Amino acid sequence: MSVTASEARARLFPLIEQVNADQVAVEIVSKKGTAYLVPAAEYESLLETMHLLRSPANAERLRASVAAAQGGRVQERALVEPTAPEVS
Repeated sequence: MSVTASEARARLFPLIEQVNADQVAVEIVSKKGTAYLVPAAEYESLLETMHLLRSPANAERLRASVAAAQGGRVQERALVEPTAPEVS
């Protein structure tokens, strides 16, 4: 969905509700540029993805892991819960 900045200003709260209900971004277009209204969880996910891919070495490890999983080269392992340090 795309709206003008004027329309977004006039309908801000309903747009926020719609974005959160539908989990779909709204494009807001103005003469000064385009912006997007996105659900908070999607925004946080984008930030985390950018952080993880910022390091070339980490990005390559992630690509290799995805390729291994898609190729069926995976091993199931039990999750290890960290133990809390003893308080004396």
